[in-house]
Amino acid sequence: MLFSRVRRALRRTMDRGGVPTERARRFWQGAVVKLRHWLQRQPWLRRGGTAMAASWRGAVHWFRALPRRTQVAAGATALGLVAIATLWTVSSQGQPRLMPAIFPTPKIIGFYENAYTGSPSSFPSVQAHYQSINTVLAFWYSITGSGQLKANQPNLADARWIADHGVRMGILVNNVAGSSGSNAGMLTSSATRQKAIGTLAQLVQNDGYRAVNIDFEDLPPSVSSNLTQFMADLRTALPSDIQLSIDVFPPIGVPTSLNSAYNYSALAPYVNYEVIMLYDHHSSGGPAGPISPWSWVTENMHSLLHTYGVPASKLVLAAGVYGYDWPEGQTTAAELPLTSVMALQKEYSASIHLDPTSRNPYFTYTTASGQKHVVWFQNQTTVAQRVTLAKQLHLNGVAIWALGEETPAVWGAIAANL
Repeated sequence: MLFSRVRRALRRTMDRGGVPTERARRFWQGAVVKLRHWLQRQPWLRRGGTAMAASWRGAVHWFRALPRRTQVAAGATALGLVAIATLWTVSSQGQPRLMPAIFPTPKIIGFYENAYTGSPSSFPSVQAHYQSINTVLAFWYSITGSGQLKANQPNLADARWIADHGVRMGILVNNVAGSSGSNAGMLTSSATRQKAIGTLAQLVQNDGYRAVNIDFEDLPPSVSSNLTQFMADLRTALPSDIQLSIDVFPPIGVPTSLNSAYNYSALAPYVNYEVIMLYDHHSSGGPAGPISPWSWVTENMHSLLHTYGVPASKLVLAAGVYGYDWPEGQTTAAELPLTSVMALQKEYSASIHLDPTSRNPYFTYTTASGQKHVVWFQNQTTVAQRVTLAKQLHLNGVAIWALGEETPAVWGAIAANL
């Protein structure tokens, strides 16, 4: 009778698909955690374990000898265990289904680049750290203004190795200017959009990619609805098991020329996640300063969650592993991977400082000719901040730009803060 009542109560916490509702998930996760902690503190459970294992008779005598309060607690414990077991078995499909984690560990997504001047290939990094990476998104394709798919030296051997080692292998697809010089040319025509979508869907099928990341930037606000429609149509064209994501500039603290085309709320239903590019708050072309100030990061995430109403499970926080080297008084800076930043710091024996306001690191040095420089960068400290924030806000994950630019300390920070 008791078990039947528990089962009926639990069924009421399920949706029609046999999956626990959000309220139920929260309740049962909290209950399980509290139960585990409580059991760990109970000396009577450790003392009684042997008697219980001996026989049912011994267990009954042991239970009757317990104080009344302890009997009630033990009964509640048993009921909790029954509830957990029931959550495993209850399903409208009649199939066993374990209650999913309410707040799973944030995923680690790595952007992948081929080697080019000043930047290493991402492949050695993936080989060394694939066990810590959930998804790789390789920058291997672009869509032109006419809707054609342009390959940027895709390496199918690398892709096969990554997939064979249990990492979801995907591609990053960006936009390039058409004949009019506009990055938005492809989006303005329905026929051109469908051409691009069809070619992209065929590529995914032919080469076995399991994720597509759309990185369309420098779009005017006039194509906002076109971009959303493109993502909706692409979602329909791709198999349901292919992850679809989009890179977006944050809503606060960037020029409207960069972010006004992204309707964050409207995009959310069509993607597995939106990657929020919360870096380059200061970059080459402007004055020296922190690349990803902490208050800017937190303000934007709060806005996306509460003003735009994007679910936390649909948000991925991007974390850079690079820096900018500004000559004093100049606005043109050299972009450096973190490995080169640390080599430069070592060369000049410069002291690294953590700015207390932005929580970003920097150092200064002076060349032999007397030219002073300041280097602002992102390292294991800023990555750890973002992993921790992703956990606190229950985000989908953290995306590293870009694999191969990081130092080993970055992976230590990820492991320590997940």
